[in-house]
Amino acid sequence: MKKLGVIGIVMLAVANLGLAQGQQDVELEKIVVTPYRYEEVLGKAVSSVTVVTPADIKNSNAERVIDVLRSIPGVIVRDYFGNGTKAAVDIAGFGEQAALNVLVLIDGRRVNDVDLSGVDWSQIPLDQVKRIEVIRGGSGAVLYGDNASSGVINIITKSGSGKPKVNLETVYGSYDMNKQKLSLSGSLDKFCYWLSAGRDSTNGYRNNTFSKNNDYASKLEYNFSDMLTVHFNSGFHASTYGMPGALFQHHLDDFGRTYARYANDHANGKDYYFVLGTKSDFHNFGSFDIDFSYRQKDTDSYFLTSHNNTLRNEVDTFGITPKYTLSNSILDHDNKLITGVDFYRFFYNSNQYSYSNDDDLQNLTSIQKTSIGSYIQDEFSISKNLVMVGGYRYELARYVFGYHDNNTTDFGHPYPDQDTKTLPKMNAFNSGIVYTYNEDSNVFLNVGKSFRFPEIDEFTFQDLNFQQQLNTNLKPQSAINYQVGLRHKFNNKLKGSLSLFRMNVEDELYYNPNGGPWGFGQNDNYDKTVHEGIESSFEMKLNDRVAFFGNYTFTKAYFASGQYDDNEIPMVPRHKGSIGLRLFLPHNLTFNISGNYVGKRYFINDQANALSQLNGYMVADTNLDWRYKGLIVTFGINNLFNKQYSEYAGYGFDSSTFTFDKYYYPNPGRNFFGRVSLEF
Repeated sequence: MKKLGVIGIVMLAVANLGLAQGQQDVELEKIVVTPYRYEEVLGKAVSSVTVVTPADIKNSNAERVIDVLRSIPGVIVRDYFGNGTKAAVDIAGFGEQAALNVLVLIDGRRVNDVDLSGVDWSQIPLDQVKRIEVIRGGSGAVLYGDNASSGVINIITKSGSGKPKVNLETVYGSYDMNKQKLSLSGSLDKFCYWLSAGRDSTNGYRNNTFSKNNDYASKLEYNFSDMLTVHFNSGFHASTYGMPGALFQHHLDDFGRTYARYANDHANGKDYYFVLGTKSDFHNFGSFDIDFSYRQKDTDSYFLTSHNNTLRNEVDTFGITPKYTLSNSILDHDNKLITGVDFYRFFYNSNQYSYSNDDDLQNLTSIQKTSIGSYIQDEFSISKNLVMVGGYRYELARYVFGYHDNNTTDFGHPYPDQDTKTLPKMNAFNSGIVYTYNEDSNVFLNVGKSFRFPEIDEFTFQDLNFQQQLNTNLKPQSAINYQVGLRHKFNNKLKGSLSLFRMNVEDELYYNPNGGPWGFGQNDNYDKTVHEGIESSFEMKLNDRVAFFGNYTFTKAYFASGQYDDNEIPMVPRHKGSIGLRLFLPHNLTFNISGNYVGKRYFINDQANALSQLNGYMVADTNLDWRYKGLIVTFGINNLFNKQYSEYAGYGFDSSTFTFDKYYYPNPGRNFFGRVSLEF
């Protein structure tokens, strides 16, 4: 925290120098977002929303989408290996299960995986991103449904327009990191196109944290008329990465932070998708959109050092999402209505093979999940300055489980065949009001309900005979959300925001390390939990050369009943803050420096709060870039003070010592990169 203060003092001193160079007003731009599945001015959003603009991305040190998210108020990023292949984003303090409570969309397409693996952030190359919208709170559950428990992250990718443009980018950095990207975009009469291809690789900070990715994406759109538009989006992502495992304290003492417990464990993945859709604009009679989507994700995981079974997983996802939007006046009052249906079908197949023999099939798992949700939401302008929003969603899920065990040699095997189904259903509502009392200044109040269905592999457990069973009594999670906030524009140089939130959660899904018949662990439902806090932020442009930003979040996530009553939920820091400075220097130079602070938190599996807390950390990043027409050259330093820290850590069984101890996933030390981007 002291270093964060030092950075702040330095920023103020430098800013004062810049302030002397000029006092002209600098207009802060008006931002349009899509929290309601249609475009809306940020000031009319009845929830806490942060928008990461193209300028924010270009001026950051970010090489991945999760790097951009670190400085957003209320958002915690946990990158297990430091290369983005395994990472989780936490909003409102959900700790270990955070990734399952945040819905991630790419151009409105769901990318959350149907199992416990969460979101594969490496499938979203940053060079494809135009902007990122982060909607905090459960207000998105009405329009987006499952997984939108604590927030929605909508990633808007680039699209083509105007004359043909070619963009080339190459990046080199520490740990043999290198990237090459190529994109082509533009439009021809009624046809718009955007094509991108790239590759990246790194050896990683730790041993066996290598990562190699190849990506291709396209966005094609044809306007047949002012009433009909057809689009086709597609993408392919191939990856291979190491899985070094966590380090217990004796590993750190004996071998250091870069050691890998599992030197040869690794995974290979392929991820392909396409979206075909149409938009029909009937003018005064509204518009009708429908998207057909398909995604296939294959992942092969090899545990050659840890000696676990080889996993070969395949997930096929089919989606149909029609929606109708009507923007019309009612008695001279503006009104926007949206209604639609989201239909998804997931086919999950997971086969396990002996780690020593790829032909020795141990067991087969086949699970089918079908979800169908219908929603309606209306935005009514009571007056020019007062807008009211209300909506409702009903969603039904159907799980069909199939399991067969071929293992006849190990103790407890073969497990009994599983052939069962379960049909949970949930509803959500959203109600809110926003009052604009001045230009770009407003207050809002939101009350709603959100939910999360269990992931398909959260149902499994071992019975008293050490045989795999299904816990179909596992309940869906629900939450009543309260949010009140203020967005205020002081003048053309300064604006800020402040919001308070509270989530009363019933049946929060979590992994109970002491659960199950033998106390060896099982997924379970908490009795009651509460997630509450304060989020604040500011943006300041002192003049045409100096810009500031900063934010602070206080979060308290705790148990409200049961054996852990009043204890804090593990891995949730009470304090989180960011501060940044941007200087626009002569000769087309831009200097950026930022610091992110995350406070102390309890280790994963320490629901009893019996252990000491994991230390907080502050990480500072800086860069300098030079721009000339379409050329951008950037040099950056990450972790400027070479802080030794871990974003994720827990308490568990150490098989090498047969004892329980704390374990860590060390994050990278100081590292460097250079980037060259050319557009013509």
